[in-house]
Amino acid sequence: MKQVRKLGWDPGFGGNKLAEITDGELRTFVLPSVVGVGETDAGALNLAGVVRGRRRTVPYCVGFDGVEYLVGPGVAQYARPIERMDFERFTDSPELRALLYATLWQAIDGGSHLVALAIALPVSILQDKERANQVERDMKKWLLGTHEFTLDGEAAQFEIVTVRAKIAQAVATWFDWGLDEAGQWCRGSQAMKAPTLIIDQGFNTLDLVAVEGGRISTRYSGGDTLGMRKAAEMAIANIWHRYDVELSLHEADKLVQRVVGGRDASTYVEGQRTDVTAEVRQALASTGADVVRFVERQVGNGKRFRILITGGGALALAPRLRQSWPHAEVMPDPVLSNARGLAKLAQRVGFLV
Repeated sequence: MKQVRKLGWDPGFGGNKLAEITDGELRTFVLPSVVGVGETDAGALNLAGVVRGRRRTVPYCVGFDGVEYLVGPGVAQYARPIERMDFERFTDSPELRALLYATLWQAIDGGSHLVALAIALPVSILQDKERANQVERDMKKWLLGTHEFTLDGEAAQFEIVTVRAKIAQAVATWFDWGLDEAGQWCRGSQAMKAPTLIIDQGFNTLDLVAVEGGRISTRYSGGDTLGMRKAAEMAIANIWHRYDVELSLHEADKLVQRVVGGRDASTYVEGQRTDVTAEVRQALASTGADVVRFVERQVGNGKRFRILITGGGALALAPRLRQSWPHAEVMPDPVLSNARGLAKLAQRVGFLV
């Protein structure tokens, strides 16, 4: 009987993340959540060998249902990115399907496979039990079954046999913190019972979840649209106001990530490379202040909690959060923490298959 590949999937707005544990080793895969409709072949257009240098990164070309989608890095060089931020994207959008196919291709390396998925979703979807059940049902409709597609012209196929989708993204980080690669709790009974607050700063959402006594505490849990998208939108507004240059969300997010990484940010203004670091820093500072106010309204000084900071915005906002909560801990490689936690959870007997 063919082995079922058990993976954790975190379909974030900023990045599409997968994780899998094979032979006790945890592997992770990530693609920027950027999708466009177009092609990378420019026909007869070329620069006749005048421009040389490092090879340009080309997006994946994913084909299904008679349409080809460009996915991942470099999409904006070939097509206008489709920037869907609505939560309905989880219940079968072709953009999300293209992202899943391209990321799974990296994990399974082609061929034909059976796949089981543990999926993390934003808190705001899961707080309403009826809505959460409906979202999981809708996701199963398009996920379960055989998927046939092409990637860069090569045919691929896999069958998804099991889906579990009612797992909060922030709770997946708690599993990453507490479970080992066999899916067993490894932090001791006291750590399982102790109140833990997870601050998950994603691209579109800020999720706040408390786990206490081995249960999710509804007293503190909540979500808001205070993700790193806010910083990107503020950077767009700042740059437009000063330079009259319009950027896409993904272009602005790249500038934000550069500043977070301690580098300068620049864009082209009238064909000239122009430094916009100050505009991006102001956007980050404003977003950080909004996040702190939101968390303070929920938990006050947070002294009774162990605090875990995770998500794509963790590195950007951790210094600001630690001013208010010095004992807060940033998860290792926080962008992938939710996917890692799902992969560990998937190892538990009976959870997926």
